[in-house]
Amino acid sequence: MRIRTLPATVALVGFMAGASPALAIPIQARIPFEFVVDGKVLPPADYVVDVASSDGPSVLEIRMVDSGERVMFDTDQIPEGSHPKEIELVFDKVGDKTYLAEVWGVVDSGRAVRQIVDGQFVERAEDPSRRHITAIRVVDGRAVPD
Repeated sequence: MRIRTLPATVALVGFMAGASPALAIPIQARIPFEFVVDGKVLPPADYVVDVASSDGPSVLEIRMVDSGERVMFDTDQIPEGSHPKEIELVFDKVGDKTYLAEVWGVVDSGRAVRQIVDGQFVERAEDPSRRHITAIRVVDGRAVPD
C-alpha cells in the first residue's frame, strides 16, 4: 500500500510547490533615491520585486533592471485590514538612511521587510516620514493595469 500512495503524495507535493509562484506577480518600480535592504545600499534605479523561491512569499528579491544585481530579503505578512490591493513599495527614513519597509502587490497581502541593523530590528517610521513609491505589475515582461 505504501508504494501506491507514494506517487500520489509526490504528485500532490509537486502540484502544491508549483502552485505557490503562480500567486506571485512581479512588480516594477523606479526608485529615485538610495535605499537599504538587508544591509545592502542600493542606488536609484529601476527595480523588479518578486518572490525569491517556490517556498512561499516570505523571501522576496529585488533586482536592478539594468545590471541584474539582486538582493534576497526576509519578510512577514502584514495583518489583514491593511490595503492588500495596493501596488507600491513603502520606505522608512530612519536617521540618515532610507530602508525598504513594505512591499505591496507581489502577493495578495502586504509584506513587511525584516530590516536588522547591529542585531536590532529597525523601528518602523511614523506615516509622515514614510515614502511611498507606486509600482506596476509586470506580466510576461509587460506592464499591466491593476
